[in-house]
Amino acid sequence: SFKTILNAWTPENQNTMIAQIRPTGAGYTTNIDSHFVEDGSFLRGKNVLLGYTLPQDVVKRLYLKNVRVYGSVQNLFVLTKFSGYDPEVSDATQSFAQGISVFGYPKPRTFTLGLNVSF
Repeated sequence: SFKTILNAWTPENQNTMIAQIRPTGAGYTTNIDSHFVEDGSFLRGKNVLLGYTLPQDVVKRLYLKNVRVYGSVQNLFVLTKFSGYDPEVSDATQSFAQGISVFGYPKPRTFTLGLNVSF
């Protein structure tokens, strides 16, 4: 769960918009309302690929045709003021609940290193 529940309503903490924590059997209403709507604008560095092909004079001395070294990163960064993990992730399964994030998990950051060698 989000750490925002630590600011939930209690008799000592009444100046909050986070509802009081109650067991499900207590009949607590979990309807979605507009209070929880927030700006989901974001800028994401989705795919970054850097590569270097060795010059032909160096490659020929190694008795090869081509040598290329490369590295890539997927989901390098996300710039947003969204309070959840990831503004692009929706974990809703109902058709009219798209864009709702309750227990969504962020996209993984993936690193790849490679070497292409042609003989």
